[in-house]
Amino acid sequence: MKLSFVGDVRLIPDRTATPGTVSLSPFDRVQSLLGDPDVLSANLECFFTHDLTNEQGHWKHAKVLRADPAMCGTLVDAGFDVVNLANNHIMDGGLHGLEVSTQVMDQQGLCWVGAGRNLKEAIATKFVKRNGVTIAFLSGADFSEDYATESKAGIAPAQPLSSFLQRTKAASEAADLVVVQLHADLEFSEAPAPYRVRLSRQLIDHGAHLVIQHHPHVVQGVEEYGGGLIAYSLGNFVFNVHGNPYQSGYPEARYGWILSVDVDHEAKEPRLRGWNMEPVWIAEDHRPAPPGPERRAQALVEFHRRCDLLKDGRAVRLSWRQRSWREARYHALMAYYKTRQGKPLAAMGDLIDLPLRPRNRHWILGFLGLSR
Repeated sequence: MKLSFVGDVRLIPDRTATPGTVSLSPFDRVQSLLGDPDVLSANLECFFTHDLTNEQGHWKHAKVLRADPAMCGTLVDAGFDVVNLANNHIMDGGLHGLEVSTQVMDQQGLCWVGAGRNLKEAIATKFVKRNGVTIAFLSGADFSEDYATESKAGIAPAQPLSSFLQRTKAASEAADLVVVQLHADLEFSEAPAPYRVRLSRQLIDHGAHLVIQHHPHVVQGVEEYGGGLIAYSLGNFVFNVHGNPYQSGYPEARYGWILSVDVDHEAKEPRLRGWNMEPVWIAEDHRPAPPGPERRAQALVEFHRRCDLLKDGRAVRLSWRQRSWREARYHALMAYYKTRQGKPLAAMGDLIDLPLRPRNRHWILGFLGLSR
């Protein structure tokens, strides 16, 4: 049995299409690389809405990641079976955006996991059956401002850790194979934060077979651990990288990755037999395409370097501390610019707010040299 995964998918229409004609799918160029696995999964980094200009006023801010509901069909046509919603953009359109998104996916028969109208729905494990094997999918994200509660819609939390681990253990008791998807950490990091390495291994210890991760927008290493497999970041897959000042400064953000995992489902207990990472190149129209031989070779060299980095705990900690310093510098500069613009109170408020958000505490400790 084969399971395949890709990273962040922001569905973007083909703006070069002639009006009145059928737009090309974002996945057309890489369909042969995606193949026909038993299960294909992605992180959906946008919400579906008919209100693409926010006439109804549901958007969280002016730069939300949204897509026309018609684009959902491109996921299904490309063979995707499961999408992760536990991320920092599915709630860009508020409750209305989430409800439209889940309704559209239900109509298309696309399984989704990691968000809901309340905490119970958001943390619910979804089950997929293939070849007589029951596969459990569950998710968690590290964005507390969007966490679902008993009375509020939102995403599945990765915290508290004890609850996340308990959900994983319960899934392992109800399914043959457990896939946990995690959306967390700082963007554009070559290595995961030490805390995320520990969390990922704990998830394996509590019954996960695969821990698939995203959010950094760039690839990170893959490691085998405890009979399972951890992919720390699959990077982008369909995303507006070209011409995007936020991402275009990171050349590796132009590469997406397809992780394929072979599972021996005929054994008494399903076990992993092997895995492969295949790079794609995100072209100027934001759609992935097969890379040329030179780009593919360069991407694989860098990927293996990042895999090797995971074997050296000291190197991971050093990389994390350097990334934490970059994050601290960024926030200091933002505060400086706001002060120069005559907004000193706003700048001070931003700085005060930083340690109040749980996900920031990790890099603050890294900046101070206190994290392990």
